Amino acid sequence: MGANMNIQGSVAAILNERELVLNRGADAGVTLGMRFKVLDHERSIMDPETKTLLTTLQREKIRVKVIEVGPSHSIANTYQTYTEPQPADPNLVRWSNILGNALGARNHVTKVRTFRRDGTVSFSPIDESDSIVKVSDPVMSIDDEV
Repeated sequence: MGANMNIQGSVAAILNERELVLNRGADAGVTLGMRFKVLDHERSIMDPETKTLLTTLQREKIRVKVIEVGPSHSIANTYQTYTEPQPADPNLVRWSNILGNALGARNHVTKVRTFRRDGTVSFSPIDESDSIVKVSDPVMSIDDEV
């Protein structure tokens, strides 16, 4: 584990579907390009029979990369991508299959993950109820891409 693993904080604000404000900045050691994972809040899992604590869980929601750093805050945005089938125009399916095979084109599109539950992209302000990320969610710096 690297030196960055000790920077922990919280989501201070959600600016839009891809950007958020962290409550840690240069004073805490945050640097431009640093990556953080946004976590859900820790949950205690109890044994239903004995009522004893089995474990505590804290899952990752999404990862963000710092794009602006202030003394006490940072702005970070989503950067992870995924692919999904590209919606086909029924009139072009036949030609795209023919041309796609000839040109090596793919029938998939690459998208950047957002905070939106439904996956839509408009880069507009987002209501927290539509977001997988919430204000006060814990964040933890990460050194590498796993």
